[in-house]
Amino acid sequence: MYIKHRLPVKSPFRHLIAGMILALMALPVLGQKGVGLRLATNINYFPRSQEFGLVQSGFTSGVLGVFWSSYNEFRGAEIGLNVMHKARRDGGFRLPVVMADFDPAQDVGMTAVEMDVKVGPRFGAWNPKIGYVFGYLFQTEGILRPGLDFPANRLYLQLPFGMSFNLPTNFGSVGFGSYYYVGVLNVLKNPGTGSGSSYSGGRWRAINFEFTVTFDTR
Repeated sequence: MYIKHRLPVKSPFRHLIAGMILALMALPVLGQKGVGLRLATNINYFPRSQEFGLVQSGFTSGVLGVFWSSYNEFRGAEIGLNVMHKARRDGGFRLPVVMADFDPAQDVGMTAVEMDVKVGPRFGAWNPKIGYVFGYLFQTEGILRPGLDFPANRLYLQLPFGMSFNLPTNFGSVGFGSYYYVGVLNVLKNPGTGSGSSYSGGRWRAINFEFTVTFDTR
C-alpha cells in the first residue's frame, strides 16, 4: 500500500541557513585559485521506495558543470554550477551507462540545475569534503510506479560526503572524486490525503563519481 508511515516533514530552513554559512566559510581560503570543468555521473536510488510509490530500481544521470576553487596545503573549498540530466528512451540526449535505468521496465527522465558548495581539509593530493548541493528540477518523469500520480518537488537539497584526488599539471590539475549524496527534502510533495496530514514523501540518495580538470588562475 502506498505510504505506510506517518512521518512529520521537517523544515528545511535550518539546512538552508547552515548551507549559507558554509558557503561564506568557503570564500576566505587563501592560496591557489582556479576554475574547472566537471564531468560526472550519479547512481540514484530512493530508499524505502515501495512505501512511497517510487520506482524501486536505481538509475544513472549525467552531470556537466563548472566550478571555482580555492585551496592551500591545509584545506580547500569549491563552489560550482551543474546541469544534471537523464532523458527518457523516447526522446532527448541519452548516453549509455551514465544515463541509464537499471530495470528495463523503468523509464526515468530528469533535468535539473544545481549549485554545490564543498569544503574540507587537504592531505597532499587527497581532499575529504562535505557540503551542500542545491537543485531545481525542470523535468521529473517516471519516478512513480505505474498507476500513481503525485507531484514531485521541484527543489531538492543533498548533503555530499566524499573525497577527491588531484594530480598537478603544468596548467593546474586533473582529479577524480567520489561522494555519497544524502537527500534532505521530500522527493514528492506532501502526499497525505487527509486534512492537515503531514507525510514524508521519500528521500533521494546517490553515489557520485566525477572527473575534473582545473586551470589555475593565481
